[in-house]
Amino acid sequence: MKYTRVLALLVALLLVVAMVPAMAEETITLTWVGAGWAQNDKAARCIAKWEELHPNIKVEYIDQGSLVDTAYLVNLDTMISSGEVIDVTYLGYTDVYSRVMNGGALPLDEYIAAAGDDYDALYGSVSTAMLDYEGSIYGVPYSGNTFKVFYNKTMVEAAGIEIPETWTIEEFTEIAQQLNDPENGVYGVCFPYGWTDIIHAPAMTAGWSMVKYDEAGNVVPNFDDEIFKTCMTWAKDLASEYGVCPDIATLEAESINRRQTLVTGRSAMIVDGPYTLVWLQNYMFNDPGEGPIDFELGVANLPYITEEAAEISYNTLVGAFYIPKTAKYPAEAYEFAKFVCNECPQESACYMPMYLDADMEAATTAFTDYIDANGEVHTEIYPVETAVAAVATPYESHIGHYGYDPSLAPYNSLMATLLDEQYKLYLNGEMDLEDWVAMMQELGAAEIANAN
Repeated sequence: MKYTRVLALLVALLLVVAMVPAMAEETITLTWVGAGWAQNDKAARCIAKWEELHPNIKVEYIDQGSLVDTAYLVNLDTMISSGEVIDVTYLGYTDVYSRVMNGGALPLDEYIAAAGDDYDALYGSVSTAMLDYEGSIYGVPYSGNTFKVFYNKTMVEAAGIEIPETWTIEEFTEIAQQLNDPENGVYGVCFPYGWTDIIHAPAMTAGWSMVKYDEAGNVVPNFDDEIFKTCMTWAKDLASEYGVCPDIATLEAESINRRQTLVTGRSAMIVDGPYTLVWLQNYMFNDPGEGPIDFELGVANLPYITEEAAEISYNTLVGAFYIPKTAKYPAEAYEFAKFVCNECPQESACYMPMYLDADMEAATTAFTDYIDANGEVHTEIYPVETAVAAVATPYESHIGHYGYDPSLAPYNSLMATLLDEQYKLYLNGEMDLEDWVAMMQELGAAEIANAN
């Protein structure tokens, strides 16, 4: 009996060891299929760094397009369903989730445990929440996104204004009013009315979600929530009530680009994502290529609606690596995906890695260094602290703080599409808030009923 127990322990130990790629003796080749990773040799640089440490675990990258679009997704699914071996691939979060729901993704719990990883400590509550389904983890989180206020610090300081570390929507509006200078063609802020995610982001950090379960356990739309209504009222009033930014009709009629208004001094502030810094690089060095901006760029946190939201950061998962159920080497694929996400932000040009211990100064070289269309290298474009501030989330993620129910993800997607289709009716003044909300509730309920 004692011999049997010892033998069982030895067998278990050998199984665990076999799952750790660094211990593998034979040479194997992982198949990585992706879209756009060949650009700027991102995949090649990640693979070279990996194979230097793991010479017996080769990686073959197969590029299937420049973007993860519908054609790419169809091709990827066709490859997998026809029996082609794919060990690892990267997709946007919603695309990963749909493959989890369809039963095509492999749960990673076994490999996480074998590696001795504390997943939540590695990637934080937002990743754990969004990649957990029915108690299992289904991906390795690669990149995130946040929203910030980018502002002309030189202009702000000249006006004797100090941007607070945290500010309410009322404080934000007041500062925008102080910076507004219509006589000289300067807006206090240029708000992204064409990007609904940013419009309702302050509502999200205050705990609002597009759908919820009612007391009977039914999924229902949540547009009549007071937090959401406060957020939409504030967004509309910036233009219609306070006149501190161009309204949506003006933005569309004059093809106003919010980032361009900032760089040309036509607005003091914009609300945007970290990609703003990449866009500014192209503006400075390619088109129109007038060189570095002549003002200091500042970065601030989003304004908040409720006191609880004062120390909540807008932080969401953009995409993750997942492993198809048909993968040949899932344990090694997990280790490789983890390596790319954790150790290769600079090689992969990921300026907002989800890995909590990532070297953010290295990751944000995508902001501070730039090679223009003529091959000229530009360095130290922004101070390192400005680059890091663009992606920093100093507080707990709104998703981690309030919790996230993956079962609601399909309904959230439906409501997001509905909101994109209908939000202009309110912002353009065609409907008042209560009528618009009532309409959204009715349309949302119909969409949910159709989905069920």
